[in-house]
Amino acid sequence: MLNLKRLQYLDAVYQYKNFTQASEALYVSQPAISSAVQALEEELGVQLVARSRQGVSLTEAGKLLYQRAGELLRFADSAKIEVSQAGRRQVLRLGMTSTTVAPMMPIVSAFSRRNPRVHFEVHDGPSFSLYNLLLNGIIDLSVVRTPLRLDEVEHMVLQEEPMIAVSAVPFPASPLRLSDLAEYPLILYRRYQSFILDAFHAQGLEPEVFCLCDDARSAMQWAEAGLAAAIFPQSMQGLCSRLQVCPIEEDALRTQILLIWRKEEPLRPIAQSFLQQCQDCI
Repeated sequence: MLNLKRLQYLDAVYQYKNFTQASEALYVSQPAISSAVQALEEELGVQLVARSRQGVSLTEAGKLLYQRAGELLRFADSAKIEVSQAGRRQVLRLGMTSTTVAPMMPIVSAFSRRNPRVHFEVHDGPSFSLYNLLLNGIIDLSVVRTPLRLDEVEHMVLQEEPMIAVSAVPFPASPLRLSDLAEYPLILYRRYQSFILDAFHAQGLEPEVFCLCDDARSAMQWAEAGLAAAIFPQSMQGLCSRLQVCPIEEDALRTQILLIWRKEEPLRPIAQSFLQQCQDCI
């Protein structure tokens, strides 16, 4: 049976790429880290770690275990919180993406006022990662954004919104069409790369993608530097105070914010109450 402590050690080795730094971060000896990783390798019958002059890296098997270990460790931490609070307060385990926090806060606030004994354990991440955490039982519910596969989950549409274009300099027209944006170098948050480019291509347009990045906040910083225009969901507008904001008038570039939960599995009462709060607010 896999030992959670050994998985924690492997997680630290991956994060720090160095056994010494991993041991310092966990306040344990370096031999203890090395022995734990070696024990994992012997238990699984595969090499997990590759050592070189550049440091430590994970093999393909190690990367796969690291991914699964992260989910197990989060589940263990969640269970500790829930058990420690048993009889005193309830904990709702909720997933949220960076672009859904702002529109969800009024619902969360209303729910919290109705349920003052409920505390939250929030997992942040992209929709695809939260989807997997949900299916693995690590979170009760998740707030995600389309496009996203929905075959393994139930869902509720909370909100639909257009995309916006943001830039350090004013746009010549408002609202913008895709034909207008095709004239600009663009910064795209990778989550929406295919979604946005498919909309351009459907109109026979080929935009200039100046930069692709993995986080909406990074895209915003590139836009603030005046390097190109960025495209975001409208709910990000409140974070763009130093940028010029213009709506995009295209039906193909509308996204939905969804609340999702596992199919054919009963929700915990506290999660059912949150779902009801969402229904009351839409």
